[in-house]
Amino acid sequence: MLIVLLVSSLTARASPRPEPRRRGLGEAGLFALIVLMTGLLPGCASLVESWKAPEVALIGLQPKELGLARQVFVATLAVRNPNDRTLPIKAMTYRLALEGRDVAEGGGALERQIPAFGETTVDVEVIGSLLGLLQQLPALALKERPLDWTLAGTATLAGGLITLPYRYSGRIDARELMAGGRRSF
Repeated sequence: MLIVLLVSSLTARASPRPEPRRRGLGEAGLFALIVLMTGLLPGCASLVESWKAPEVALIGLQPKELGLARQVFVATLAVRNPNDRTLPIKAMTYRLALEGRDVAEGGGALERQIPAFGETTVDVEVIGSLLGLLQQLPALALKERPLDWTLAGTATLAGGLITLPYRYSGRIDARELMAGGRRSF
């Protein structure tokens, strides 16, 4: 009996050291990660949740620089957010057509936060097309009826990952257009 106790005490002392703990998630950690990722996916989806493009209207057009080489106008635009959350516009591009002909275009940083269902007015520079303007000016000056306008372009949201195309048309009196216009919504 003494020999059995002696042998058992020796084997207990000579047992190998416990294995070091493995680094990793383990089953419980992996399960927790899956649950966490499943919970985050709807949040990620809301980042790219469908946005409605801003509604853009032309409300004024003023000459800034007129020359043979370059024609710059300041276009006053009404920008309305049709979304149920703030629309964080980082930049916009725009192309203006009057009476069906392209007359000016532009683009650049805008950095506006338009509240849900809110509206703001912005002044943007557009570069005119001399040929388009020369063809349009005489006809525009003699118009007794309102002018047909079309604005098309894109609005890039903050972060730069989402670009929303827009295209809107309307009518505006030529005198109102050159005087700064009125709200078109």
